[in-house]
Amino acid sequence: MKEETLYPIDEKIEAIELSVVIPCFNASANLLELNKRLKEVLDILKVSYEIIYINDSSKDNTSLILKDLALKDEHIIAIDLMFNVGQFRALMCGLEHSRGEYVVTMDDDLQHPPEEIPKLYCDLKNNIEFDAVIASYKKKEHSLMRNLGSSFQNKLMGTTFDKPEKFQSTSFRCLNRPLVNAVINHKTMFPAISLLVFRASGRIKSLRVEHSKRLHGQSNYNLIKLIKLSLDYTFCYTSLPLKYVSSMGIIVSIFGFILAIYYLINYLLGQIEVPGWTTVVILLNIYSGLILLSVGIIGEYLLKTLQEVNGYPRYYIRAIYQKDK
Repeated sequence: MKEETLYPIDEKIEAIELSVVIPCFNASANLLELNKRLKEVLDILKVSYEIIYINDSSKDNTSLILKDLALKDEHIIAIDLMFNVGQFRALMCGLEHSRGEYVVTMDDDLQHPPEEIPKLYCDLKNNIEFDAVIASYKKKEHSLMRNLGSSFQNKLMGTTFDKPEKFQSTSFRCLNRPLVNAVINHKTMFPAISLLVFRASGRIKSLRVEHSKRLHGQSNYNLIKLIKLSLDYTFCYTSLPLKYVSSMGIIVSIFGFILAIYYLINYLLGQIEVPGWTTVVILLNIYSGLILLSVGIIGEYLLKTLQEVNGYPRYYIRAIYQKDK
């Protein structure tokens, strides 16, 4: 049994039918059960497959477990990243190394049951007019704060990015190869996979699947992180904040102009004997607040632009482990 470090995977290797891509972070408590259930499900499908685990610089022994699994099973590829890049960049790494004609993405916490993979895969394969099937849940087995954060994210994506209301934004999905290629062609430092999927294709359907309770640990996402993530993508993918600030500027300017005419008329009519400092204070607060807000928003756009044009890689790979065939 030989340990191999390959980058990228040789494109000359024959394509396979199904890839399952799973970003992992501090997932040691779930990995053995997850891998066991995945293998059972995929073996029943009787198709050629690969399972790609991406270790996002975990602090536990996730890396050792994945390395051991990969070196014992030719269907498993373990990618070890050098530093933590976040779920979406880690997922992009997995997509870039996948070879399947169909690619399933899922989480590492067993809340996406492996037993639901055949539903997504078969539904997409039997409906060739679609490019993706995205899982939806009747009930999400998340904490209240996580559900609130997800609701905020879905609402923002719906209003800001024209996401159809009938779709939930979930990371449990099956994509065909043309759509995967379209997604990985985006070289942004901030890959929002769901947004890229919706932008790349309008032929997407939703499929109801089960959502399981978390067995071990806690979610890496909470309300604050989900809101911050949504705002980050707002600054990266839309000019909506600038449009809002421009609209606010126009409204405040009109209000200031009307107020100036009002006080000018009162002054000419002799109704103002002592200039009022209250008005000055109010106007200063309004305009200074608007200016600071505008500068802050412009600064966010400049920062994101700087990060993009500097050409930093989305991730660094320490090693890729795979059993010799």
